[in-house]
Amino acid sequence: MKESGDEHYLDAIDAENNGEIERAIELAQKAVKIEPDHLAAWWMISTLLIPKKEPPTLTNASRSLTACKKIIEIQPDHEEAWYRGGYLLNELGMHDKALEWWHERRKIDPSDVQAVIETVDILAHFGLYHQAIDELQRVWEPGMQKINFEQEKRLSKLHNLVKQVAGEEGKTQYFRPWNLRDPGWNMIKERMHRGPANQTMIYLLLVAPILLLVVMASPNSASQGLGNLFFMVIIMLIIIMFGMRMSQRISGMLNRPAWNLMRAMNIETTAGRKIIDDEIRNSKLYKHLILLRPPAFRQRLNSIVAANEELSKQWRPSVPDFSELKSPLSEEE
Repeated sequence: MKESGDEHYLDAIDAENNGEIERAIELAQKAVKIEPDHLAAWWMISTLLIPKKEPPTLTNASRSLTACKKIIEIQPDHEEAWYRGGYLLNELGMHDKALEWWHERRKIDPSDVQAVIETVDILAHFGLYHQAIDELQRVWEPGMQKINFEQEKRLSKLHNLVKQVAGEEGKTQYFRPWNLRDPGWNMIKERMHRGPANQTMIYLLLVAPILLLVVMASPNSASQGLGNLFFMVIIMLIIIMFGMRMSQRISGMLNRPAWNLMRAMNIETTAGRKIIDDEIRNSKLYKHLILLRPPAFRQRLNSIVAANEELSKQWRPSVPDFSELKSPLSEEE
C-alpha cells in the first residue's frame, strides 16, 4: 500500500502532542517528501524548529526559513509565513535578503503596513535615511491596512529617528562601515575599551543631586501652604523631565561608537564578509555588544569571522527598486 503524506502528518501531530518534538519534525519531513506541496506539514516543520521560550539557533533558523520559503511557493499570500520569514532573516542578520523579502511581500499585498515598517527599519539600519523617509510615507497612502497600537508606537519611533537624522545629514557625518576611512571607526577605537553608557545611571547622577538640593532648600514647604507645596512639585517635575531629556541626549552621544559598531556587525552578517579588525573584535565594547545579539546572529557572525574573507571595497548595500511597487488602490481597481 502506497504511503500517504497525510498519514505521516497526523502521526506528527500525535508526536507533537506527546512532547516528542524531534519525532514530530521527522514525521512532518516524511510527509513533505511524499507530498512536496503539503502546506500544513511544511508549516509544522517551520513552527517546531523555533523554540517557544528562546530564540532559534543558526541551524534551526535556517531550516525554518527554508520551510517558510516553500510555504510561500505553494501559497504566496500566506501572511504568517511572510512574517516569520522576515523575523528569521533578522535573527540571522541577513538584512539585504530581508529587504528583498519584504519587497516581494509588498508585491503580493501592497496594503501590508507591517511590510512597510520592516522595510523602513532595515533602510535605517543601513543609514539610508532619505529612502527610509520616502517609504515611510506609504504607510498613510489610501488603501493601506489600518495601523494597530504596536505598529503606531514603532512608526512614531521610526519617524522621529529618520526625520531627525535625515535632516541633520550633511551637518554630521553618519557612519558607513564599508568605508574603512570613515571617522566612525576612530570613534569606535576611542571607546572600545569601555562598555556602553547606562542611561539610567546618567539620569540618576544628573537628577538626584538637584532634587536633593531642592528638598533641602525648602524643608518647610508643606507648612507654608498648599500653593508653595504645589510650586515645589512643579519644580521637581520640570527637573525630572529635563533630566530625562538630558540623560537621553548624553547617553546617545556616549553610545554613538556602540551604535556604529552594531551597524558594522550588521554589515558583516549582511555581506557575509569581515570588516571589523581584530583589535576592535577583542575589545570590551565588542564583547559586550555581541552578547546582546540573537544566538543565530552570533553563530553566523562567528562563521563569517572564521572564514576570514574581507569585505570588498566596492561593496554597497543592495536596495530593491521601490518605485515599481503599485499603490494599494491600483491593486483594488
